[in-house]
Amino acid sequence: MALKTYLESLGVPLALGQVLRPALFNDILRRTAGSQSVEEISEQILRTQTQAVYSVDNVGHFGLALASYAHFTSPIRRYADLLVHRALVRALDLGEDGLGDQDLRSLGATADHISMTERRAMMAERDTIDRYVAQYLSGRIGAVMPGRVTGATRFGLFVALVESGGDGLVPISTLGDERFHVDDATQSLEGASTGVRYTVGMRLDVRLVDADVLTGTLRLALADRPEPAFAQRPPRLLHRRGRR
Repeated sequence: MALKTYLESLGVPLALGQVLRPALFNDILRRTAGSQSVEEISEQILRTQTQAVYSVDNVGHFGLALASYAHFTSPIRRYADLLVHRALVRALDLGEDGLGDQDLRSLGATADHISMTERRAMMAERDTIDRYVAQYLSGRIGAVMPGRVTGATRFGLFVALVESGGDGLVPISTLGDERFHVDDATQSLEGASTGVRYTVGMRLDVRLVDADVLTGTLRLALADRPEPAFAQRPPRLLHRRGRR
């Protein structure tokens, strides 16, 4: 429903009275291929779909439109691949390294565990990238950069920097003195007095206000709007406690 509302705000109809198939999403991407919002539409379609998990139940692969699917790469890159390899060794009687009886009995728990560890690894990877980007940009405080709005919330705008791929927040307090309303359906912020709207996918120039290497966070401001004094961060000082 959220995807339907978002697409309709861009003039792209989406009928939900049907079984959702990959061909439907592919058709949407094909129809919007020449638009400026194609990247945002692709992201929203991806977010709409359930995250993949490892399971003993073979329900196929929605994105690839396959009724049967197993995660398999060669050479082996993940533990899931090793399980498939060992299952083939057992099924085809290729040696003594196949899955044992106990491995088969615990396969469901193993699938849950590697699904969890994969999520954890992805989060660690993202956190690491955020810190490196913040470190790279820490020497460019005050610079103006092109960005793209990726999220609109009650506390501000999330903006992806085009050049570096970094993600930062434009606090709502820096957008102006008026009150802003969040429209979750269209994923936008709208000013109550002026009616100015900031929507997902909008291109705008932002100024880098702060880059915190420790947390990997970036604080931004609209390039054409001065940041209010109360929103500015005082210089950080280092303190040391205890004896030498």
